[in-house]
Amino acid sequence: MTVVLIVVGALAAVVGAQQGPRLRAVSYDAAGLVAKPAQRVILTANQAVQAVRPADVVVRPAAAHTVTSSGNTIAVEFAGPLDYDRSYEIAVTGVRAPGQSSSATLRATVRTGSTDVLALVPAGPGGGKDRIVRRSLDAGGATTVYADDGITAYARLGRSLVVVRDVGRGGSAIDVVGLAGGVQDDDLPVERITLPTAAGRVTALHAADDGASFGFQYADTSSGRSTDVGLYVVDMTGTHMPVAIAADGRPTTGAVPMTVAQWAYVPRTESALVRTSGDDLVLVDMSGSVAAVRLGSATTLHGFVASGTTAVVETGTGIEYLDLTDGRRTPIATPEGSTDAPYLGRIAPLPSGTYLRLVGTVRADGTLDQRILLVRPARASRLAVTIPSDAGITAVCPSPNGQFAAVVTRSATSGLVTIVDAASGALEASVAASTVDWCEALPTGDEVA
Repeated sequence: MTVVLIVVGALAAVVGAQQGPRLRAVSYDAAGLVAKPAQRVILTANQAVQAVRPADVVVRPAAAHTVTSSGNTIAVEFAGPLDYDRSYEIAVTGVRAPGQSSSATLRATVRTGSTDVLALVPAGPGGGKDRIVRRSLDAGGATTVYADDGITAYARLGRSLVVVRDVGRGGSAIDVVGLAGGVQDDDLPVERITLPTAAGRVTALHAADDGASFGFQYADTSSGRSTDVGLYVVDMTGTHMPVAIAADGRPTTGAVPMTVAQWAYVPRTESALVRTSGDDLVLVDMSGSVAAVRLGSATTLHGFVASGTTAVVETGTGIEYLDLTDGRRTPIATPEGSTDAPYLGRIAPLPSGTYLRLVGTVRADGTLDQRILLVRPARASRLAVTIPSDAGITAVCPSPNGQFAAVVTRSATSGLVTIVDAASGALEASVAASTVDWCEALPTGDEVA
């Protein structure tokens, strides 16, 4: 048997030398490819290969990428998140084994994951509980994840859900709900977070992508009025107790909290970008291990570009990209028609230098005629989205990869969230709800400034 294996091995070596390397395996994270930048597809050959040049790798549909190779593996790393539920073909040409002249083309097809949204469905006029439901974009129907009374905010936290509830008299409660299979795990008790004072109001809830912490703005209402309004963080790897983010940007037990106009976690990090009540911008490490970084000022935080290291801010002189790694600012194009409406709403940043913006004009009866603009560097055009005649738009929120947008509308009696293609306005899904988690992740906080 040993001799046979040696002969077979020798024959295989001869064939390999004549045909070049062959693809043995492909590995990737389908969910990660649509949610995070710097995700890799690993192609493994049946033998060691020479260094692969970037020009030898073609991805269709086109997606920005870099290439590294070592041993018998070739890694294709994508600059940003890919589209949902799409096949990408990777072709590597001219692949050679060391010392061999024969080359081969390695081809692999990867399929990215789909996505879902968590939506808040308020209780109906007939009573019942508020519900947080999960709606997949590639299937109909919605699944109830959690139900309770008075839900005002929520955020995904790893395999848990953080839920803020109104408990009356200006007070709030924070619950951490364990999940199993995407819904509440009935075998795990709901954890009630102890608030900083006997009574207080919680707003502007946000959670870190890695599930290590969450933060919120808090106003002490135990005296009957709002005092000591500011930013707090809860370390889920530690005590689970709220700690104030002090004026110096560090979590400090017993400190007077930093006053905040807007804030949110920077995607895929433990850092938060904060606009203070004085319009200063501060990059805060919510774990306290790194000193805060001052990044100038802004009048509005709009959100983050899909890669996560760039924020979109507005100042008194225009809209800018803010590079969070070095503080550099770059003006954003505002072509004709993008800034001349009487009402200019929030911006939903998209990849490739584009964005959506809600604008409006005032009708003769004093109501607002709203529309959504797709703004490219050279021109602005109306996004073809149908808005119910009896409803107004309350938010336009990009998906994590910028492919879709959630358009939240509100009428006198109900709310609706419509998921549309961010480039064409084509309808993808809808759910009768008041908000979705894409909107909950945007910088918030002005309501308690």
